[in-house]
Amino acid sequence: MLNSQAKRIFISYKRNASPDEPVAVQVFQALSQQHKVFIDQTMSVGTRWAECIEAEIRQADFLITFLSALSTSSEMVVAEIETAHHLAKSQSGRPIILPVRLAYQEPFLYPLSAYLNGINWAFWKDEEDTPRLIAELLQAVSGCSLAISEEKSKADLLQMSQPSLLPHPFPSAQPVSLEMPEGTMESQSAFYVERSSDALTLETIERQGVTITIKGPRQMGKSSLLIRTINTAVNAGKRVALLDFQLFDKAALTNADLFFRQFCTWLTDELEMTDKVDEY
Repeated sequence: MLNSQAKRIFISYKRNASPDEPVAVQVFQALSQQHKVFIDQTMSVGTRWAECIEAEIRQADFLITFLSALSTSSEMVVAEIETAHHLAKSQSGRPIILPVRLAYQEPFLYPLSAYLNGINWAFWKDEEDTPRLIAELLQAVSGCSLAISEEKSKADLLQMSQPSLLPHPFPSAQPVSLEMPEGTMESQSAFYVERSSDALTLETIERQGVTITIKGPRQMGKSSLLIRTINTAVNAGKRVALLDFQLFDKAALTNADLFFRQFCTWLTDELEMTDKVDEY
């Protein structure tokens, strides 16, 4: 039975691969006892697959991704990690990515290196590790860190490939220090281009009782400015709730009673208040 502390979890893995799928299914079964867990095997026939995947990642608190020699080259797995990475920038850090290496000790290659090198990960060696891995993931979902959290621990487990007769790629092929050239940017990014209106926005958000509307064409930095505005509000002592209207049920957008109920319930949850929507 799910409790009030249940989290939404998305499991990313490579289908029809071993040990990827068996481990993913075991983790799904174990975590589903306490949390709401999505795995693509539960989708009904006729589901609009791509839209469903993105919607589930949007709503997830955590994305657990299983990384093996096979899955690291899977376009689907990489795309799911990329989606979670970009959404986390505009959704106050959610979903949190929890990488699990499945007997895989190679350094991540680009673009995975850009998404995962700064994140703690768990390591699975063989079937005997599965119970420990499940316990570790349950702890992580509860707020603890994954085991591999120190540079020395990572260095001890990672190993370089055997020397190849092929020439090594140029350093530019592994731009791990650069940001991805799309999506929302970090609030302190050195690549963010400030506009003259930025200062007005950041000053205004510190006041009481104001409304700010950010308008502009696609890919012009609206979401990045929003994240900077949120950080300024938090530093000013304000409580922040980030609601993405794309996540509302379509029916709620045409039904005022349904919309305001969902809106108030969501806002209550974001602010960690007691849900009294039914009372009022």
